Amino acid sequence: MKMALPKAISFDNFGTIIDWEGEIQKYFQGFMQRKGIEGVTPKTLQRRWEEIQFDYIREYRPYVQVLKDTLGMTCREFGFSFTQQDCEEFAASMGSWQPFPDSHDALLELKKYVKITLITNTDNDIIRESVRQIGVEFDDIVTAEMAGAYKPSHKGFYLSQKRLGLTEKEILHAAFGFKYDILPATELGYQTCWVNRQGEPRPLDVWESFMVGDLKTLARLIKLTAIEDGVCHV
Repeated sequence: MKMALPKAISFDNFGTIIDWEGEIQKYFQGFMQRKGIEGVTPKTLQRRWEEIQFDYIREYRPYVQVLKDTLGMTCREFGFSFTQQDCEEFAASMGSWQPFPDSHDALLELKKYVKITLITNTDNDIIRESVRQIGVEFDDIVTAEMAGAYKPSHKGFYLSQKRLGLTEKEILHAAFGFKYDILPATELGYQTCWVNRQGEPRPLDVWESFMVGDLKTLARLIKLTAIEDGVCHV
């Protein structure tokens, strides 16, 4: 399938640009060391937390509250002791989570050819901190706080289209989260790019338009498409 050069690429942030899994696992590793917890790996804890979190965000509440509540829910399920301070520290850590090594340069390269935007499952305050970590200016940002709902809800996608003045046919949605992003974007008729950094197995019988292993590859693909189409830098 030949890529149609989009006018904009909307990105998921956490897991696609920011190392969501790695940073959460790092947090849990430190948490377990402080508590003297053994017998479970940070990855196992992170994966179960993510499942709990995914179910919890079906109803909208601020994401800082989601982080606090779901840490407690995860600890209770595993039988770990925790404090309110632990929950608050976990919530406060999100804005400092670091991007993947290729994110900054790849996004700058993409900005030469298309608009770049975010549709992100977090709060306005958190994403401001996260964007500072990335060090790249986005053309637009839509948060769950602005949409009043978390992906896989379609609300954030519709709001992004409205703010950009573009249709789904003019936007490529790029994301790591398959059930959060690729599924709803496919339902809405977007071109999609699954940024499958970890080589995860396909979780659903849904097919993305393209799959890449990192953002550097996506930037190269967009550049080649722009050259083929004779498009100058935007």
